[in-house]
Amino acid sequence: MGITPEKVNINKIKKERKLPNPNFFIPDAMYVTAGNGYRWDLRQFMDFRFWSPPYFNSKEAKQHESAVHMALTHAKDFEIVSWYSESRDAGGKVRPIFTYQTNASLCRDYQSFLYIDKKARSKTFTACKGIAWKGLLFNYWDWPGAEKYLN
Repeated sequence: MGITPEKVNINKIKKERKLPNPNFFIPDAMYVTAGNGYRWDLRQFMDFRFWSPPYFNSKEAKQHESAVHMALTHAKDFEIVSWYSESRDAGGKVRPIFTYQTNASLCRDYQSFLYIDKKARSKTFTACKGIAWKGLLFNYWDWPGAEKYLN
């Protein structure tokens, strides 16, 4: 269950060189993000996981993680950070779409777009950075009923 990544037409993305429209969380979702977060894990790779080929190699996975951290730390809302594989037709883009304060943390909703050859996925995630912990914590919105928090 939970929210599945949106399938994306890779040919259209490559031709137009722009990301699909992001899914925005409704205002009530801000209260759900407060406090409960997780460290970086394989859910960031949507359907590109090791048990569901194709998947990213370790170098590509590091590139994606670096792009997400770069976008969340340095990019303004709607600025895009891109990465590309050196060895094949694979890559991704990250775009922060909304920044807000909850309790003692700064949170950002962001769109992640990944592709390998003709398979592409896009999904909205949330990451928060607070004064009580070091680094970013991620909320994956992967529970039954989470769909109601998306526009």
